[in-house]
Amino acid sequence: MLKQNLSLKALVLLCMLACSLIACSDSSSDEGEDGQDPIVSTDVSLFTYLSSETKYSVLVEAIEQVGFQNALNADGAGSYTFFAPTNDAFNAYLKENNISSVKNIPTNTLTQIIYNHMLSGKEKFANEIAEGYNKTQAKQFPSQANIDLFVSKANDAFTINDGVLVTKANIDVNNGIIHEVNKVIKRATLATFLKVDPAFGQLYDASKQFNEEIYEKINDITAEITLFIPNEKAFGEIPSLPFAEMDQTLRYHIIDGKVVTSSKIQNNATVATWQGTNITTNTGSSVTIKDAKGETATVVAKDFVAWNGVAHVIDKVLLYK
Repeated sequence: MLKQNLSLKALVLLCMLACSLIACSDSSSDEGEDGQDPIVSTDVSLFTYLSSETKYSVLVEAIEQVGFQNALNADGAGSYTFFAPTNDAFNAYLKENNISSVKNIPTNTLTQIIYNHMLSGKEKFANEIAEGYNKTQAKQFPSQANIDLFVSKANDAFTINDGVLVTKANIDVNNGIIHEVNKVIKRATLATFLKVDPAFGQLYDASKQFNEEIYEKINDITAEITLFIPNEKAFGEIPSLPFAEMDQTLRYHIIDGKVVTSSKIQNNATVATWQGTNITTNTGSSVTIKDAKGETATVVAKDFVAWNGVAHVIDKVLLYK
């Protein structure tokens, strides 16, 4: 009975995750309030500004190593939103990972680290950056989908992912906006998003108690996962199930070994799930998924991307039998 209650709790919390993803995606046009005036430096470019401040010297070294200095130094070119780690932040990252210098970070890895500090789209002041999920210029491999950052502005603190704090916002240069941060923004997994999003932080804890294998999967930076997450209404319509069936039902919502973004979902395609039973995907005016019982779920929110996978929200629980 205890295991069944845990499994039910995990499913309920999973539906909270789905609702949160939808809410965060719908809030992308909302503007927050950071209460800070911009620091105007319109006569210099982003890279020139960073180079002129000794506290960013390690970051400047990293930018030069990946060859971004010319692009970030072009006066009036580009439209960058750049989160800039200080020397203390970068040195702490190097120490944590037992790396003596940024020169010892593989160039491909360092390139993605830098891209992970740059938002996609036009330059944004702090109050223009939405709470919730924001696309960066970093790419998930092998899907090549843009990675998300999770932004929180609770209690007047602008934080990113797992506790990265914006310590100096709105440095306005002539080709973008710089926001200083106190840590390097590390690669976020799906588990990172579960942990930091207050709407479903409990699910992160429950996943460890409920099924260690599922927890390890969502926390593995090298994994390649696609999650289909039923929304609140869908969970309200399912009956109670034994523990073993709950476990299998959760696995039936996971594609292991493939990161399938919405643009890669194929019409009338048979796809194997982690549980072992197939689903069938269809495209058209909307993306739908047919389960083993022949019932259809519709994707209602899509493409929430971490380094180890992507999540889509659906309007029905998929049944494997």
